[in-house]
Amino acid sequence: MDPLIPITFLALLGLVLPQPDPTLDRHWELWKKTYGKKYRHQEEDSLRRATWEKNLRLVTLHNLEHSLGLRSYSLALNHLGDMTSEEVAASLTGLRGVPRPRRSLEFRAKPRGDVPETMDWREKGCVTEVKNQGACGSCWAFSAVGALEGQVKLKTGHLVSLSAQNLVDCSGMYGNHGCAGGFMTEAFQYIIDNHGIEAEESYPYRAQVG
Repeated sequence: MDPLIPITFLALLGLVLPQPDPTLDRHWELWKKTYGKKYRHQEEDSLRRATWEKNLRLVTLHNLEHSLGLRSYSLALNHLGDMTSEEVAASLTGLRGVPRPRRSLEFRAKPRGDVPETMDWREKGCVTEVKNQGACGSCWAFSAVGALEGQVKLKTGHLVSLSAQNLVDCSGMYGNHGCAGGFMTEAFQYIIDNHGIEAEESYPYRAQVG
């Protein structure tokens, strides 16, 4: 191999990537340590840092607008901070297919005049802590258990964190695909047929099937 090729590649990489902000060196190292980030080589570290700094600027600008009352919510960098939006979408989405057809039932809401303009179920104690699905397309399972947790709280008065892993592992015959996606409706049907679902404490999440 031509010995000039690696040198040329590194030179081009330096031209393409923006120079890292030296004032963020400590923050970058702290963020990597916090989320256990390790890269294969310096080039990958530089590439990920460039993405991280771009996301950090986006978060900082957004939160400035939030402090001025221009945004209704704030942002923060999490373990996905070194990934582009396209990479995040590719790793956490991509379901193909449709749920099995079922007999639909018409929902008829009872007319009420005291319906509030807004409702924050966190204030009612019906929402468990924020959960992390990891590198597994199991958002459907977390959506299902999140909805059910609120209903259990309203019915029993107890807020119990339910097992998304139970759905990932056991509802495949209902048309769900574990870490490759699934459907809330099929998750609910599995829970009905199974006469319940495990708690997170007894069936913890592993971000993989099986």
